[in-house]
Amino acid sequence: MIIKRRDLLAAGLLAGGAALCALIPATATRAHEYDLGKLTIEHPWVRAPKDGDTTAYFYAFVHNKGDVADKLIAVKSPNVGKVALHAGATHEIAQGGIAIPAGKTTTLSPEGAHVVLSEVKKINPVGWGMELVLVFEKAGEVTVDAAVDAPDAKHAHDAEALARWEKDHPDGYKAAPAGEHHDHGDHHHDHGDAAKK
Repeated sequence: MIIKRRDLLAAGLLAGGAALCALIPATATRAHEYDLGKLTIEHPWVRAPKDGDTTAYFYAFVHNKGDVADKLIAVKSPNVGKVALHAGATHEIAQGGIAIPAGKTTTLSPEGAHVVLSEVKKINPVGWGMELVLVFEKAGEVTVDAAVDAPDAKHAHDAEALARWEKDHPDGYKAAPAGEHHDHGDHHHDHGDAAKK
């Protein structure tokens, strides 16, 4: 089941006329969110592999608005060889999946639970997106377009890390990458406040 990005939906409605704008709920205009049943996946992002490496890391905020706990049990991509789910920053394997408690927000971050994507065969440049399928034990599957951030990014859309990457890769944006991934360059701001939810 593919859930379209809310910012694309909002853009389509805006194109339909100013009258429709008044009908768009405020939550529908927030960028980079995906709904799957009672789950909302917010700001999915990938920390790109370092030059010469093939390991990337996936992070996001997962809001469980329901009264039933769930688990992230897999992340799929034809461009990733192996996936490992980690329960915390110490890299212990999350046996059975990463817990998504009911009524809470689970933060996947460099300082907490996260997903390791190994043997990455192909990834778009920093500033673009990477399509991933998230698989939850109860809610099912959702396809997300995760923003690709710099290898040393500390959070989604880390402007300082992006500036360092751009300095080291002056040719990084000369051509759009292959595929239908979206440029996330318009979202270069800190979402650290979302972790406090």
